Amino acid sequence: MHSETLDTPSHDTSGALEKKARKWDRYVTLSIVLLLLVPLPFVRFESWPHGSIVFERIIMPWSRFQLCYVDYAHDAPVVEQYFFTWKGELLPKNVSLPLLARSHAVEPPILKWQDNPDIVLKDIFSKGDFLHIKTFWRPLLLWPFAMGLEIRGRR
Repeated sequence: MHSETLDTPSHDTSGALEKKARKWDRYVTLSIVLLLLVPLPFVRFESWPHGSIVFERIIMPWSRFQLCYVDYAHDAPVVEQYFFTWKGELLPKNVSLPLLARSHAVEPPILKWQDNPDIVLKDIFSKGDFLHIKTFWRPLLLWPFAMGLEIRGRR
């Protein structure tokens, strides 16, 4: 009889711990979902007027990119640096958009996003398109769905 009374309180304690664990699981899951619904700034590089997307990235305050090309008139390499504010705004602010894909360049310009591999803008350069840079806000949770719709739309 004595052993039965010892088992009962431990059973109640484990039930209380299970309830706390379930409550904690719900709290963590809800926090993750709410965090994924917070809108973040994104940047999309696309050709204009054709609208083909070069790439799309999340903007952080330290995000930066460079346009590199060899100037036809001066036969010298040019590196244009661009940054973003914590609000997702493009710096320097005096940039006119869309950017001409450097018609005065000798070869197709190169887009360098931070320290990632270079993207040669060959198609934009050969078509004479502009490079349009759009910044917008989107919940992180919707990003994979938007990319999936973009891929599906290309087919």
